[in-house]
Amino acid sequence: MNLETIISEAKKGKQIAQNQLIDLFWKRVYHYVLAKIQDDEESEDITIETFTKVFNKLKLYNPDFDFSTWVISIAHNTMIDHLRKSKHFKVSIDDEEFRLRYDLLEDIPSPEESLILQQDNDHLLKAIAQLPTHYQKVIELRYLEDKTYKEIAAELDLTLANVKVRILRAKQLLTDNLR
Repeated sequence: MNLETIISEAKKGKQIAQNQLIDLFWKRVYHYVLAKIQDDEESEDITIETFTKVFNKLKLYNPDFDFSTWVISIAHNTMIDHLRKSKHFKVSIDDEEFRLRYDLLEDIPSPEESLILQQDNDHLLKAIAQLPTHYQKVIELRYLEDKTYKEIAAELDLTLANVKVRILRAKQLLTDNLR
């Protein structure tokens, strides 16, 4: 099957075609991100986020442009967004330019913020509980127990590709549940 056919089938939501796109472009996206941020786990997370966005925006893809370039541009933007939100974004507190650009506030939440965070956590846990069991398990292992994709694959006796696809689908379902 040629790429145009795979893309067409993936646009229809066919999981086999989506898996083929992941197989075809995973390494390219992952290595692109890894070269920029130099962190395996973060690169995997960003790659999964990228494919989530690719499938959500696939209907917008214009076949007049190279698909690979389109996917990499989504990866690039996803990486930038991820880095902006990242807790691991490191900068010296003595960096005057940074302090001028961003308000450095205490990380300790106020009582009101604590209550809101608790309510958000409860809402998230309820949404996770609504997922099918196999999706709940990969979300719990990845995000609550902070396990790597390889550790999840070993624990659930799945291939690495299946773990990646399950996490991708679980995140999509979770997003829908939270809406």
